[in-house]
Amino acid sequence: MISFTHILKQWGMLILLSAFVVRLGVAQKINFGVYTTSQGISLTVPSTPGFLDFCARQQWIGSGSSATVTISLNDIETQYIKIIGDATRDITVTVSAPIYMTTGAGGPGMQIPFTCNFAYSNLGNGDATSAKAGAVEVPAGFTAITLPMLRRTAGVPAPPPTPAHGGYTAPQATAYLFLYGKLGPVGSVNSGTYTGTINVSVNYSTY
Repeated sequence: MISFTHILKQWGMLILLSAFVVRLGVAQKINFGVYTTSQGISLTVPSTPGFLDFCARQQWIGSGSSATVTISLNDIETQYIKIIGDATRDITVTVSAPIYMTTGAGGPGMQIPFTCNFAYSNLGNGDATSAKAGAVEVPAGFTAITLPMLRRTAGVPAPPPTPAHGGYTAPQATAYLFLYGKLGPVGSVNSGTYTGTINVSVNYSTY
């Protein structure tokens, strides 16, 4: 879009100069794909908004700059996945994220660097807000973690999980995976809506 932003006074006349400002779009967002092949695990992505929205963090994102937009763990724009499963078992969570958000064909001038970060909470909290307060951030560079569905207290190790059998219902626990990250540096890119998908796989661990 064209925005007229500079007004100069010279020789008694007003000279109107134009400045070119690129708004990359109304929804620079990362969608989620969630998967499990383990029976008894339920994965839920909240419907509002249902994706990681960088334009909710910074509405205007300009091209031709080294600007970055960051969503941190404690920001309200952080999104989460709710995991419900057997409280006595461990799970392995794998996060596969793109290194660019793209528009169009995604070639030169149509991609912006993206860094994905994630954290988990397995304290047995009943809601995401309280779970976030005790969340553990996973160090940069890790793409998979193994953790108990329910954090174990200190003391002797818990007994092995009860094998599934007729009439047995395993106790359930809720864990949370929080997703956030950084968009940019933006660089000289085309205007448009830039998107990507983070794929999250959660399964019971096997040893």
